[in-house]
Amino acid sequence: MSRATSGWAGWSSSAERGQTVTNRRRTKGRARKSSPAARTARRSARAAGRDRPTASYKQGRAAAARRAAVRRKLRAAVIGVAALILVAVGVLAFHGGRPTADAVTNPAEFSLPTLKGNGWVRLAHYRGKPVVVNFFASWCAECQAELPGFRQEASALKGKVIFIGVDSLETGDKNFLPNLFHLASVFAALARDVGPDGDGLHAALGGGNTMPLTAFYGADGRLLDVERAALVPVSALETKIAQLFGVTR
Repeated sequence: MSRATSGWAGWSSSAERGQTVTNRRRTKGRARKSSPAARTARRSARAAGRDRPTASYKQGRAAAARRAAVRRKLRAAVIGVAALILVAVGVLAFHGGRPTADAVTNPAEFSLPTLKGNGWVRLAHYRGKPVVVNFFASWCAECQAELPGFRQEASALKGKVIFIGVDSLETGDKNFLPNLFHLASVFAALARDVGPDGDGLHAALGGGNTMPLTAFYGADGRLLDVERAALVPVSALETKIAQLFGVTR
């Protein structure tokens, strides 16, 4: 091949290569000069791909929601139990504040919790002297009528006759009448009745719905009589004590 022919072939190859590069550049230029709408669509597609939650992400969110629901239920259960405990404590405080499993409502040997404190009022403790057991309740109007007379007799016969007050069938403040008439200063003891309706001893004595009620025990502990009405005026109480015990002022 001649030098001229060889030179022409080299020049032709170089021209072709140059044209190829130029074509590639034009293609890239057209790609870069795409419309704004196309560019916006591409950006939106890329953003959607980034924002689309994966399956594992969804599962994690669901598990977290379940755990949160379990925690809320546990908190509600704890709060509910605490509220029940507070209510139970309030009821116990309102009705005397301690268990009564050891109480005895047999009239011949009764044993009742004290109205205040943690002691017990037992019939056996007063053996050797006559005992008058008076039942009352805050709602009882006749109790308010007779209690001044009982207070008067308890003071006058102190050392001769034992007076015990028992709050029974109570629906309100168990300390209302004892505080109103200052019974703690003259009665030997103040107790509260027990049982589902708070009338265990009262019911055992045949009280029913009667209030007031008064039981009279001899010095030997025997039940002598039960009065199911208010002892007013005070002379009615004096007469009863004189007849049953042979005791006067």
